[in-house]
Amino acid sequence: MMTKSPSDPATRHRRKSAPAVWRLGEGAPPAGPFVALVSGGDAPLLAVTLPASLKGPAREDVARRQVLDRLGLPASALDIRAARLGGAEGWARVLVADRGAVLRWRAALGAAASRCRALLPDYLALPTGSGVWTVVADAEGLQVRMGPGDGFSAEVELGATMLAAAVAQARAANALPRAVLVTGDMAGLAGPLEGLTVLRDGAPLPEGLTVAAFAHGELTLDLARDPRADAAVFERRLRRVALPLALVVLGALGWGGAVALGARHDLQAAAAIDAQTLAAARRDILPTGPIVDLRVQIAREIERRRAVLDPAPAALGPLDRLRVAAPVLAGFEAQVQGATISAADQGVTVEVRVDDFRALDAVMTALGEAGIAARITRSGTEPEGGVSAAILIGEGAP
Repeated sequence: MMTKSPSDPATRHRRKSAPAVWRLGEGAPPAGPFVALVSGGDAPLLAVTLPASLKGPAREDVARRQVLDRLGLPASALDIRAARLGGAEGWARVLVADRGAVLRWRAALGAAASRCRALLPDYLALPTGSGVWTVVADAEGLQVRMGPGDGFSAEVELGATMLAAAVAQARAANALPRAVLVTGDMAGLAGPLEGLTVLRDGAPLPEGLTVAAFAHGELTLDLARDPRADAAVFERRLRRVALPLALVVLGALGWGGAVALGARHDLQAAAAIDAQTLAAARRDILPTGPIVDLRVQIAREIERRRAVLDPAPAALGPLDRLRVAAPVLAGFEAQVQGATISAADQGVTVEVRVDDFRALDAVMTALGEAGIAARITRSGTEPEGGVSAAILIGEGAP
């Protein structure tokens, strides 16, 4: 056994950011948050044999049955928890404690229960890490942490025997620790730790090794809380909200069904109307030929039939156009000096005289507003004053 002496205090293995610890029943608990400790002999870690493929709640149930069969006790007598230490999904140990003892520990917390972060066996409070074991020998006996996933507490003589068995098992599995941190009296430990690198409290760890307290999932094994009871409370709360939620879901489904049914009825009604419209169009308007665009084809057929029944009115003759334009010319006091009918296009050219070009523009505007097509073919001023113009009315006018 190679033993290293303590070095500078700065190298001591402090539990950084770890909560305060308090052994249950020894004095008053800390003022702030703390972890309460009970004797590890009353809450051991027991190994179970489980297939790697077994996961989740099924793995926990099988582990519980193994422990109950091994100890021959009813389920109500024990508090059994899966020890997922070190983040191992394929955990193979469970924390076991007498349920009556657990209830007494919880009651002993008293008013400090609200500040208690966890109630744990004392060996789970030891700092540890991968490749590092921790051994504490004090008045309570021997507390041993064999890496993140295992540990125990016992009287010194029994603990030394258990430690020797653990070393032998680790040697057989080629899994010996690279270092063992020992605090307290070394008496009785020299034999079990023979051949291992033993560091007395405060000695520096070999390069690459670190230790920490409560950094490997220990707080999840809190005996102050009952996971199954918490699950039962959650289930009761879920049941209370299940009925209103179910009613809301049923209401939403009913509303959605009504909307879907209404939409289907509307689609059926629209399809029936379309069929009736098409049948009526076939019967009365479009008896033959394909129907590509019903609206456009019906509009064209109606226009065609209207043209047959109401042909376009005959064009007005030259005299008729002159008779229509006469009131407009008279309204602007335009002097009609003559009218000529063109034999080629039946247009009527009216020679008029007005006061000025503005009056001539007004005459043309009035003719257009009256629906009379007209254009000026000649215009000019007269020596004696005024403006004369020739206005073509009808054929040939824009």
